[in-house]
Amino acid sequence: MPLSSMTGFGQAEVSSPSGTYHVEIRGVNNRFLEIQTRMPRSFSNLEQKIKKLLSNKIARGSIAVNIFWNHEEQDGKLVWDKAAVNNYMAIFHEIQKQYNLKGEISLSNLFSFSDFIKKETTEFSDNTIWNHLKPALETALNTFLASRRKEAAYIVSDLKKMVKSILNSLDKIERRAPVRLKKYKVDIKKKIENLAGRNMDPSRLAIEIVLMADKQDIAEECTRLRAHIEKLKGDFNSSDTAGKRMGFILQEMNREANTIASKANDIKISHYSVALKENIEKIREQVLNIV
Repeated sequence: MPLSSMTGFGQAEVSSPSGTYHVEIRGVNNRFLEIQTRMPRSFSNLEQKIKKLLSNKIARGSIAVNIFWNHEEQDGKLVWDKAAVNNYMAIFHEIQKQYNLKGEISLSNLFSFSDFIKKETTEFSDNTIWNHLKPALETALNTFLASRRKEAAYIVSDLKKMVKSILNSLDKIERRAPVRLKKYKVDIKKKIENLAGRNMDPSRLAIEIVLMADKQDIAEECTRLRAHIEKLKGDFNSSDTAGKRMGFILQEMNREANTIASKANDIKISHYSVALKENIEKIREQVLNIV
């Protein structure tokens, strides 16, 4: 499975005998998994089931789940209570007989006692609601996950461009390093000649150059930086949650870039190092949104 972003959106709507369920799932970046739900109060007993369903598929991110339930078709129908009407009629007949009253019993007599007409309400069990809600949740979740993967694909495309820029800067630094040392040899020779005249000690010059070459050597840092870059590129096609691992790799890349900059002693290498660190920082900001 390709990388996923922590930013995404998914929605679904399902109609069922208990009503219509509309589910929306939104996600933004977070170091951990945090799920917040907004739904009808009568669904409160289902909250843990909802969170478990999502956490089985989502590793990180701040997730907002909105659930809407339209069940007007099952609520509000007027019905009459047959047992209550039978009781009323029995009482009416009993009163007529008891007091020898004349006349017919009509609907108007019954309507004086309107409590036998009521709204029909249908109550559904938690299990019924869950069985009808779950398909909507699963469809919204799948749409949400797909949008995350699509977003990650755009991010990875940008990351590859930034990595290319980093490698370009690194190539320039490695090409410049030997030139820098040659320039240093010329400069140090002039300085020693100015101080000691023509009678300078060649061995002193050689020692000075060796010491400075060792102090300013960046070959090891460049090699390690290239190794970190290869590891980072490998994670672009990772099948697991690579966001945190990529963050650690970028920390190491930044450390090597800082060391190269501190050893620069050359205006061009300093400029290349700045570009190097700028792109590493851009990647780090983007990776914060990778699961």
